[in-house]
Amino acid sequence: MHPPCMALLRVKAPAELDPHVLEAALTRALCTDAERPLTAELEWLPAWRSGRKRRRRYVFVVVLRGAQPPDDLIRAAQRSARRAVKGMFGPKCSARARPADHREVPALWCSVRGTPHRAS
Repeated sequence: MHPPCMALLRVKAPAELDPHVLEAALTRALCTDAERPLTAELEWLPAWRSGRKRRRRYVFVVVLRGAQPPDDLIRAAQRSARRAVKGMFGPKCSARARPADHREVPALWCSVRGTPHRAS
């Protein structure tokens, strides 16, 4: 078993969509794909400005675990997310994943796990 890896998943979906509903749908799609077994934890990163277009880009931090190497996990997550988004919202919607840069990991980790606090 390889250690977990962190990635950013960018999704283009309808602008009126609740990001938490999209997060749940993507989690279900990633974790239940029989062809690409993996475990995923997603956390939505709120955008600084919202788009007024028909489609909007949503960004999620994803922690992936599985038997494959990290690059394979990220590719599998992208394929599963892309298939799920296109199936739910049509061919103009998409998903793209990339590994988290080592400079981004501390900030992204806090968004997934929260800021650590000292136990008194």
